[in-house]
Order: sequence, then C-alpha cells, then structure tokens
Amino acid sequence: MKYTRFEWWLPKLLCLIAACALWVYVMNEQNPQVENTYTVPVETRNLDRSLVATNVPSTVKVKVRMSRSDMIYMRSDNIKAYVDLAGLTDGDYPNTPILVSVPGDESVVSVTPKTFDLNVDTYAVKTLPANVQIFGTPETNFSVESNKVTPDTITIAGSSTMIAKADRAVVSVNIAGKEKSFSEFDSVNILDADGNTVTGLDVMPSQVKVTVKMKEATKLGNLPIKIETKGDPAKGYKVGKITVTPPVATLTAPFSFFANNRTFDLDPIDVTGASADIHRLVSVTPPPGGSVAVPRVNVTVEIDED
Repeated sequence: MKYTRFEWWLPKLLCLIAACALWVYVMNEQNPQVENTYTVPVETRNLDRSLVATNVPSTVKVKVRMSRSDMIYMRSDNIKAYVDLAGLTDGDYPNTPILVSVPGDESVVSVTPKTFDLNVDTYAVKTLPANVQIFGTPETNFSVESNKVTPDTITIAGSSTMIAKADRAVVSVNIAGKEKSFSEFDSVNILDADGNTVTGLDVMPSQVKVTVKMKEATKLGNLPIKIETKGDPAKGYKVGKITVTPPVATLTAPFSFFANNRTFDLDPIDVTGASADIHRLVSVTPPPGGSVAVPRVNVTVEIDED
C-alpha cells in the first residue's frame, strides 16, 4: 500500500506534539513554582549629600516566587531592596514604600515591612573628647593611677537632631582582677546628657586604644637592714662583725614588697685587700614605688686577724 507524503508525516507530527505536552507536564511536575523568603538589607538611593535619612529599616523580608531549579541559585544578595529618595528635602514622609527588584523571571510575592515612616534631616558633624569610664574591682591593694586614650577625640556624623542630643563619647574599661598596667582596644559609646545611648550615628573611630596604668597601695613599715661583703681581705685577715646604724630601715613601700622581703638588702661592701676595719656611709636606695625615712646608714665592717 502506498502512502501519500501527508500520511507519512502525520505520525511524526503527532509524536512531536505528544513529546512537547509530556515535557510541559514533566517540567510542571518536576520543576514547579515555589516560594521562599529572604532577609535583604535596605539601601537608600539618590539622597542629597547634605541630608541623612533616619528610621529606614535595616532589613526587610522578601517572599519570592520562582521555579525550583532557579531557587538553587538564588541568594539574598541577588535581591535588591531600596528606598528612592530623589528630590526629597528635610521633613517627615509617612508610608514611604520600600522598592524591591529581583533577577530573571522571579516575582515578588510580599515585602515585610512594605512601607515605613521616613524622616529626612540635615547632615551634621561634631567632635567630642573621649572619656574613659572605669568599672570593676581590681586586685586587693591595687587601683588605677592614670589612663590614656588614643586618639583622644571622636568625630560623630549623622542627623542634626541626633547630633544635638550627643553629649559625650564614653569608652568603658573593665579592671576587674587587674594588678598590672595594660592596653586594649574598646568600643566608643555616644551618650546623651541623661546617660542614654544615642544611636544612628557614624562614629569615627568606633574603637580606640586605652592604656591603663595600675598602681599598688603602699604602707609604712620597718625591715632589718642586711648587708654583706664581697672580695677577700688581706692575707692573714678575715671579715668579722658587721654593724649597721641604724639597724632597721623605715620604709614606705607597696604591700607586696613587705610580703616578699624579710630584710632590706643594701649593696655589698668591698673588703678586697683590707687589713683594718672599714667604715662606710652607705646610701639606702628606696624600693620601687616607695621611699625611705633615712637615706644613709653607717656601716662598720670589722677586719680580724685570721
């Protein structure tokens, strides 16, 4: 039986239509449209340099509809959320919309929040001295002697209304358990006159270096003076009795000095080649961080025949 040209192509055409229908069915079943929610940062666009926008939400939640295959490659930074501030002057703008753009064939289902109450204010700059606020309890007998901040001034910028509220820049430093001097980097907080934190400002620098010098408390006490000799006397002689007048040193020194020392040691007396008693007026060097009541003592080293 002989087929015409049309009759020969008809089965092929029907197969092609069936294949396309099957492909559409499979794609809809295997790659359906799905929804996912992303947290997206909000940008401000086209704002005059002399102005600053406040109350702008830092992020919004964007629900996007897309195919399942596209969702594999979708990331939150592919989505842009922004507020267009072109032509605005300072003032209040209630119910300002947040605009969202998505790539490709994706569609936005919802934006939360969708609007907000915008405030546009003039831009201002202010300089404040950096103040150190010490808190915490140091080791026993220790306290803060001094502190230094680098840099010692802080620049703040932002809404002129918030700048007017800024009263001081404070750096809080914890000295709990401290006994040695230290340096560290700490964050700067901007406070108003009532001690409340002022937010929404650019703080430059946001961290500063704080150097804290610790000191130990001192007390008045007495320690017996100890002095030794060095070298050897002349042949046939030896070192005899050593007498120190006064025999006790009255000191003002840190508590730890008295805890670590039972005597107050002076530099040794050189007896090299001596054949007679040695008499010296010896200077008394104060202990670190302290002082002495009598700066010199008389020392007699007896040289006896061996």
